[in-house]
Parts: sequence; C-alpha cells; structure tokens
Amino acid sequence: MATFDEASQSFLVWLTRSGADINPKIELKDLRSAHAGRGVVAANDVEVEELLFRLPRSAILSVENSILYNEIPKVTFEELGPWLSLILVMLYEYQNQDASNWASYFRVLPSEFNTLMFWEDDELAELQASAVRGKIGTEGADRLFVEQLIPVIREFAEVFFAGDPRAKERAEEMLQPQNILLMRKMGSLIMAYAFDVEPAVSHKEVDEEGYVSEDEDEALPKGMVPLADMLNADAERNNARLFYEEDCLSMKAIKPIQAGEEIFNDYGPLPRSDLLRRYGYITDNYAEYDVVEIPMDLVTQTASAAGINSKERLDYLEEHDILDTGYDIYAKTPFDLDGTITPYLVVLIEALLLPADEFERLKQKNKLPKEDKISAAGAAMLLQLVRARAQQYPTSLEEDIQQLTAVPFIADFTTKEGRYAMARAVRIGEKKILRDVEQALSGFATSGTASNNMKRSAGSPGGGAKKKQRAG
Repeated sequence: MATFDEASQSFLVWLTRSGADINPKIELKDLRSAHAGRGVVAANDVEVEELLFRLPRSAILSVENSILYNEIPKVTFEELGPWLSLILVMLYEYQNQDASNWASYFRVLPSEFNTLMFWEDDELAELQASAVRGKIGTEGADRLFVEQLIPVIREFAEVFFAGDPRAKERAEEMLQPQNILLMRKMGSLIMAYAFDVEPAVSHKEVDEEGYVSEDEDEALPKGMVPLADMLNADAERNNARLFYEEDCLSMKAIKPIQAGEEIFNDYGPLPRSDLLRRYGYITDNYAEYDVVEIPMDLVTQTASAAGINSKERLDYLEEHDILDTGYDIYAKTPFDLDGTITPYLVVLIEALLLPADEFERLKQKNKLPKEDKISAAGAAMLLQLVRARAQQYPTSLEEDIQQLTAVPFIADFTTKEGRYAMARAVRIGEKKILRDVEQALSGFATSGTASNNMKRSAGSPGGGAKKKQRAG
C-alpha cells in the first residue's frame, strides 16, 4: 500500500497526465498534524487572479464521464436521480480499482469519516435537541440503497462487474453490511467533496451583478473535481474560487497569497451544525452563520394549547407554500430582530392569530399577512415558541458554558472527546440564539406592531437566507 506522500505524488502525476495545468507555485501538503488531511499551500507568492490550476472537464468524476454511462440505459440514471446516479458511478469506478481512470484519485480520498452519519448514539445524544439530528438521514439513505440502487446493480450485474464470472453473486452481496457501509461512504464523499458542475454552455439567467438564483443552482449535476476538493475551507481566509469555462474548470486566487499560506475555498454561509453534518468538523469562523430551528410541530402544538383552530388556516398557508418542517432563526452580532427571523415564520404566526373575519377577508383577496411586520400578539406567541424550544434541550446555556470551561475544546475532532466537544459547541450556539431572541422579544412583545425589515429568503420556505453563487 502506498504511503500518504506516495499517494499524493501518484495523484499529481495522474492529474498532469489527465491534462491538468498546475501552477508550480502551489503544492499538495500533508496537514494531518493540524487535523486537516491534505491541503493546498502556496510555495511562492501568488498574485490576485493568478491561475492556481486548470482541470479539463474530462477529469471530473461525473456520471457522464464514466464508462458506465454508455453501458446502461440513460433512463436508468434519470430514474435514480443525480445523487444515486453519482454513487452508482463511484461504486463502479471504485470496484474496478486500477482499471478505473480515477484509481489514483480514490487513493487520496478519505476512507474514514467523522460526519454525523458515522457517530455513535452517545455522541449524537450530545447534540441534544438540535434539529441537525433529524437531518442525518442514515436510515433513509440505506433504504434508497436497498430499494433503488441495488436493484440496478442486480439488473446490470454483468456490466457492473464486467468479466467476473461471479457477477450475479457479487450483485447479491451488495446487500451485505460492509457494502451498505461502502455506499454510505460514497454518499458522504459526495456530500463533503462534490461540486455543482455548471455545463460547458450555461443556460441559466444571470442578473446584472453576475449572480444566479439558488433554485437554478440546485438543478446542476454534481461531480467530484480532483484537486479542487483538496482545498480546505475557511469563511474568513477564503482566497481562491473555482471558475467554470467551456472546456475546463479553473481555480484562481481572489486575494494575494503569500508563500507558506494555505489556499482556502469557502463553503458559503453554513451553520456549524451543517458543517458538522456534512464535513465532520466545526470552526468558530462559521459561528456567525449558526441557526436554531423552530419545528413546525411545536408551532401547531402551541396553537392547539392556546385554543387556536388552525386546520383551515394551515391548509390555506400550505397552498401558498408557507408551511415547512421548521423555521430558522439566525445568529447576529450584535443581536436584534431585524433579519434574524425567517419571514415565513412571521407569516405563519400572524395568520394563525388573525381574527376570523380578518382571515376571511385576506383569504378572499388571496393574500397573506405581511412578512415584514409582527404584531404584539405575534411577538408574544413567538416568545412562547422560543421558550418552549429552549426547554427541549436537557441542559441550559449556562450549564453548557460551565461545562465548556471545565472541559477544554479537544483539537482532535475524531476522538470521542472531540465529538462531544463539537456537539456541545453546536448546541451552545443554538441556545445563544434562543437566549438573544428571547431577550429581544421580552421587551418587544408589549410594544405594539413594529417593522422587522424582513425579506423573503431566496431559498425554500423556512430554509434560511443563503448566499447566491456568483456565475463563473
């Protein structure tokens, strides 16, 4: 088995053979001592807009670039969808070992993961009532593997395991726990490393500032982009960006980079809970993006307890795409109510509280309550929701902070102590938001109607405001 450095060198040789153009001013470094795996570092000073590396589209590990894409019907990939299709292709290339064009690439990808899907029950329990626990999706992913992915491997076993007389038996063996685990790992690689790959010829509408909407980005196929995914991410030190060109993808410096500095990409405005779920670590640089979710069932329970008959109103809000499984409240320093509460939560609360005659008039006009204003009654209900949400956590913010002081943060994320510490930091961030919004609402609830200057987010209802990606 190749050593860590040998695998890195083999990978770089493969990249060059694949047509990549790599600036000699950068190098792939072993950053395991900093618990960062591999990373890209500047060997010499790099100027703004200088090319760091250019990768031909043919080197991207994607559905369309795999031999398998031409060996089974295209409708099969369409039925699987982009995520399962890429997992299928990655399984195919991985099990082909040295025969795969991406064999050297697989050798530098992690084989062990620290994401929440691989945590023990006692470690997940440390997240307490964080909504991220409901977003891990292990059982749902396994069900998709068994019900959709493995049947395709069975159907095309002699293609998937070409040349193997045990092809059909191997297809049946995909149900074994170690192969389900392998599928989880491929899915985790995609979640942590894959890029939304813009087509060679873009058909998206770009606004005057060069941005595309998030909805359009979600429709893009995903692909594994070698070397680009070796860049670690940092919200504050981001100094590089990937640009999509007709025949290639180019990583360029967006700031001057001095010799010895690491080159960082950026994940965008991810809360630390999602950072942990998708990448298996957290950093204080992303604390500013923390959110706490108010579950929809907590809203309906609170309304029922207050004697509010909500079914007709919820049906109406459902027709207008207001309802969601939960609604985010965002971190803000210094904290105030402006822009921190998901506008759809305001609409939901105000619609539930409207007098019957006012609701009927609104319904006849096919309108909704204003999303940028919250009434005193609405603020009072929101305050009740926030307090109820805080009570869902077994420990208080003060208790967690005392524990954090007594037990310092563990630098090694992969240990049990490190996982406990990360989970504690996530729940502290959420509880701080609940404390801040409770303090703000305590005074506001009796002050009458006021404007919150809330804007409808670009994402899905309750999904939170998210940064749009600049078109490359």
